[in-house]
Amino acid sequence: MNKKLFVKVKDLCKDTGLSEKYLTTITEKMGGSIEDDSTDDEAIGNMANQIADIAKETQGEATRWANKKDPKNPKDPADPKDPADPKNPKDPDDSSEARIKALEDEINGIKGNRAKEERLAAIQTAQAKHKIPEWRMKGLVVPEDQDPDEYLAGIKQDLITQNLMPADAEGAKAANDKATDELADSLLESITVK
Repeated sequence: MNKKLFVKVKDLCKDTGLSEKYLTTITEKMGGSIEDDSTDDEAIGNMANQIADIAKETQGEATRWANKKDPKNPKDPADPKDPADPKNPKDPDDSSEARIKALEDEINGIKGNRAKEERLAAIQTAQAKHKIPEWRMKGLVVPEDQDPDEYLAGIKQDLITQNLMPADAEGAKAANDKATDELADSLLESITVK
């Protein structure tokens, strides 16, 4: 667990009354994409805010639920929303399950957003590495089943081949290595006894 992330989460949740154990657990579970030695303040800050928001919502729901069940604060037996009312057949656990399901859906949504952000970051890193111009990236969709680095390396090679981008030493070496590998494979295939 990233210590900087945990300190930030703890600071954001200091007024909630949540235990350090709970904050540690939720930070470990949700902050898994932040490496232990990461110093990316923006990513740490975004993740800390997400964790703090969920922790505060959870704490609010727990408080509301505890107050509802508090024997010192009895509900009016005629209250139609009171699950203890025998005229109300609704099981009190149904609403709890619905809230848990909603929170699970929210967490899954956050995980999905985090995966999208990580994929976008990988694509941007590959774009910078291969020096793909911005005009070429407009409208370009890197297929989900392909590695962004390999896919953009192919785009770069196409741009060099079409003289839309100057060949650099690295690109020329990669093209030369690929051509050498293909030639070696074809020679080996022609020599192999069939």
